Amino acid sequence: MKPKTFEQKLKRDMFAMVVLFLIFLAVSLLAKIGVYPESPFSSIGFSGAICCFVQLIRIDRLIHDKEKQAQAEVAKTDERNIFIEKQAYSAYAMLSIFCLFAAILICGFLAPQYAEVLSWVLAGNAVIIVGCIFYYSKKY
Repeated sequence: MKPKTFEQKLKRDMFAMVVLFLIFLAVSLLAKIGVYPESPFSSIGFSGAICCFVQLIRIDRLIHDKEKQAQAEVAKTDERNIFIEKQAYSAYAMLSIFCLFAAILICGFLAPQYAEVLSWVLAGNAVIIVGCIFYYSKKY
């Protein structure tokens, strides 16, 4: 399989941002019309849609400006940046699991109603981290 060019990756990222924008917009609109009554989903959906829109503009500018695209490609493929990203992601993974576990223990005594939600967040976080480990272990 031929490796993808940086521009192809940018177009793939742009497509992903459009899909995320539509999902966030749908969540926001569903909360506004009352499907999710009195929930924080409205502001989460609206904020996510704004972030995706800003990212769409950024990617679009990169695609149309070849000089900025070349600079972004160099920054993305620089080995130092890749090493720093790997270290940061692994630190985030371990800290998030540790902090969530500590929060579950504390909430178990102080506010048990939050412990169940935090348990689900911890389980989802662990599944995502393990999935990423398996996905990226095949690449290297």
